[in-house]
Amino acid sequence: MIAILKNRRGPFYLITTFFAIIFFAIFASSLAIVFSLFLIAVLVLYPVLLDWFSRLYGQEDIADEVHFAKTKDGWNIALHRHIPPIPNPELAPVIVVHGIATNKYVIDLDKRHSLPYYLKLRGYEVFAVSLRGAGSSYHESRGGYEDFTFDDLVKYDVPAIISKVLSLTESKRVNWVGHSMGAMIFYSYLGITSKSEKEKIASFVSLGGPGNLNHLGLSLIGLLSRFPRARKVLDLKFGASMLAPLAGEIYTPIDQILYNPKATRPRIVKKVMKNAIENISEGLIEQFMSWIETKRMSSLNGFYDYIDLQKEITVPSLFIAGANDAIATPDTVRFVFERAGTKIKKFHVISKEEGSSDDYGHGCLILAEKAEDDVFPKVESFLREHGTSKKQSWFLRLKRKFRQKIRI
Repeated sequence: MIAILKNRRGPFYLITTFFAIIFFAIFASSLAIVFSLFLIAVLVLYPVLLDWFSRLYGQEDIADEVHFAKTKDGWNIALHRHIPPIPNPELAPVIVVHGIATNKYVIDLDKRHSLPYYLKLRGYEVFAVSLRGAGSSYHESRGGYEDFTFDDLVKYDVPAIISKVLSLTESKRVNWVGHSMGAMIFYSYLGITSKSEKEKIASFVSLGGPGNLNHLGLSLIGLLSRFPRARKVLDLKFGASMLAPLAGEIYTPIDQILYNPKATRPRIVKKVMKNAIENISEGLIEQFMSWIETKRMSSLNGFYDYIDLQKEITVPSLFIAGANDAIATPDTVRFVFERAGTKIKKFHVISKEEGSSDDYGHGCLILAEKAEDDVFPKVESFLREHGTSKKQSWFLRLKRKFRQKIRI
């Protein structure tokens, strides 16, 4: 009892503490009001500010050509083609695909922040893709984002993209590099497609592609499943464009989920917000939310269990995770790495502990300032070894690997 009394301060301190709490409450409320007024002003003036935003954070397409892959259900998928200055005929063309709520600019932003451009300079022909409902992709007979699902991406977009790239390049095989959902749809495609179609795939690289979504139940993404009306009234693309000038300046819990600010510059985040963010189709978000709630990843018709089918990943595969990634945690990427049935597979975590410049977050894998030092060489090295235009015997692979060691 005496010890408790000794630790208790006098009435003066109670009064000053009370007023301090009141002061901070008023201060915080005032900041919230000022910030709200600022957002209202930006919204009202947005048509006037749009040109200024575009000049500050706009982005030109650095690809050399744009082609379209026609799907069986009528979508035209934009393929932004990078033609190498010195082509290497031994290397199969590379398809690079973005994740959910983004378009091709998140993987092909500018010359310094573009895996396709990095590979182009090293002799690869590369196609940066905007999936249906994103970027320049379009459907001639219908608009909006309401009528497609994850299943549609797997069933229609992936085979159409591969077929078009093979036709354009006259190659017999392609490589697929997917970031986030761009990797997830390929996990599923390899699970449902035929053996003859798999033979057209030289190699596969997953950049932050989670093998399941069980860990997202308590995150901000998981909480969206509890507010279905909010998802229907939000215009993600418009909101991101409007808030682009503030991106990277105020670090919020949402930013923490998406990237590590120590590894990715604010200006790059602003450019992504202005150019790369897309609305999410109603069918796609509903399917994802169902997976989070049920902890099962199945097709809408119930025919396919996408997690179980991960064992059908039988092409040479590289799995890369960011140590600080909250969306595709190292454990969830390792989950699919361990289930994959291929005999040729590698797993890397981009972290300080493993020798990288920082612990990478989800977006950092493709947008970090030093991604071309920490991530891109790992991708290129794997593609050079396994992503050839012709299937190699074990002897030729061993000979090629020996030559690479001599160069090092």
